[in-house]
Amino acid sequence: MRKNSKIFATILVLVFAFSVMLGAATAAYADNAPLAGLARTTVNAYFRKGPGVDQDILDVIKKGTEVVVLGKVGNWYKISHPDKRVGYVTGKYLEGFDKGIDKLVEEKIKLEEQLKSLETKIDLSKLEKNIVLATTTSTQDTGLLDTLVPAFSKKYGVNVKVIAVGTGEAIEMGKRGDADVILVHSRKSEDAFVAEGFGVNRRDVMYNFFLLVGPKDDPAKVSEAKDAVSAMKAIADNGSTFISRGDESGTHKKEKDLWKLANIDPKAQKWYMEVGQGMGATLTMANEQGAYTLVDSGTWYAYQDKVNMKIVLQGDKALFNPYGVIAINPAKYPNIGYNSAMAFVEFITSQEGQTIIKEYKKNGYQLFVPDAK
Repeated sequence: MRKNSKIFATILVLVFAFSVMLGAATAAYADNAPLAGLARTTVNAYFRKGPGVDQDILDVIKKGTEVVVLGKVGNWYKISHPDKRVGYVTGKYLEGFDKGIDKLVEEKIKLEEQLKSLETKIDLSKLEKNIVLATTTSTQDTGLLDTLVPAFSKKYGVNVKVIAVGTGEAIEMGKRGDADVILVHSRKSEDAFVAEGFGVNRRDVMYNFFLLVGPKDDPAKVSEAKDAVSAMKAIADNGSTFISRGDESGTHKKEKDLWKLANIDPKAQKWYMEVGQGMGATLTMANEQGAYTLVDSGTWYAYQDKVNMKIVLQGDKALFNPYGVIAINPAKYPNIGYNSAMAFVEFITSQEGQTIIKEYKKNGYQLFVPDAK
């Protein structure tokens, strides 16, 4: 175990070094960690299912589109499309990154594979008695953790202190070493957290969707909007009150992305209010003010009977809301409860943990869809 620990620490340092050298590409949209950095298309390029002209065309990516390079097969580069699909584009249509980095990419992949094999070897005889889980308020407000955490504690004998804050603050706690494991929902920030060396072994856990909700009379006619960006414009044009969490949570980050896509700066507007509260409190305040707000579907279904509001827009692919779990890097913070943190990661991504997530319902609705791979 001591030998493995030394190897593990060495690999962590090397992987972190490679991440820095590669630029980390922390603005990733992909479900895979970025390997080679960001690039841009030089023409309207075919986005194919596999590497080769005989592969199905999934889409045409417009000239100048920023994509994340994940790897290479021959002269074809595996990339992440901005809408999170993964496919291939011929390298002659990409620019903006060092294509001579291929060998470095291969070495990084090998190191990550070694790291993954070591991460899964949890020493159950050395589980720490207590760990801190920093997580988003939606996992707490929905009541999911009231079921999931006791099941883990019963199985492993580990006490879990849950601190429910916004995703931004949960990540900051991880950066300070004030948590042993984080459960959050902002993929771009999660990728950055791992690339900067603060976390290891990020895993997909589950997903749900963001919803725009508002007064039942829908004064801004948001329900007539064709997508989330049009909905935000409708709210702004009407001057209807919008309540924002304003706390750098995953929900707040998504909301800011939507305003940016709509080319609207809401902070200077009288109708816009940031409250710095969790999701449940923000939803309650929006109800009291007769306002619109963005909410994750899990919290909505847990709270909908407590408010006089309705869903005014849903179903846009831009409102997809994935959750990930990440153990804090023991090479950076040697005193964290790494064995127990990894046991928690393994538990909630195992069949047992995923079944608990799948079967957890409120008011007859499934709040989260298990998504561990």
